[in-house]
Amino acid sequence: MIRITFASPKGGVGKSTIIYYVTKLLSDKFKTLIVDLTDSATLSRFFGIQNNILADDNYFADKGNIGVISFSRISNNDNLDLEKITLKYEEILVDYSLILVEYPIHFYSNSIKIEYEIFNSLSKTKNYIFSVTIPQDIIIKSTLNYASSLISYLSSINKDIYDEALIINMIKDVKIKNITNYHNNVFSIKFNYDLIFKGFYNVDPPDDFLQISKFIENLIE
Repeated sequence: MIRITFASPKGGVGKSTIIYYVTKLLSDKFKTLIVDLTDSATLSRFFGIQNNILADDNYFADKGNIGVISFSRISNNDNLDLEKITLKYEEILVDYSLILVEYPIHFYSNSIKIEYEIFNSLSKTKNYIFSVTIPQDIIIKSTLNYASSLISYLSSINKDIYDEALIINMIKDVKIKNITNYHNNVFSIKFNYDLIFKGFYNVDPPDDFLQISKFIENLIE
């Protein structure tokens, strides 16, 4: 099992779309679990989930080789039964070899701490961070700083965590100079109008997503 977290300090950079396509491309080979911690709950809602893991039902969806579990919208005021949450999560995790996690923009949220602590109590696996940004230098640099702070925060729970890749999404006609200076592993995704007007769920995975899925496959193997 490996775990990959897609994170960004900015909303609207396409994390949900990237996770959806990576899941579609890899789920034929690897049983894949999406862990949704976002406030928007985009992927949870797409798979028909209405609640989060605090509820008794409708917090998990199983679609063949794809599973989705929601930790979305857990607030600091929620009454948490950590033992019960752990048992629920453990029962689901055991079936999956690839865990794809979508983080909200604020990594000090209660849901992140709870989920990460429980996950690492159940599974001793490598944790990879894939930062997602858009093609503006100041935002790329702030995203990299965010990733560094996120890793520092999570390392207090488990030090086996790696800043593995940077994904620059929605690139139009502008060529980014010295793109490899930003990170050792940089992936570029072109702006795709079909994704905007049709929705990612109505568009076959564009070729740009193949490079990311192959990279993840190599990490697994």
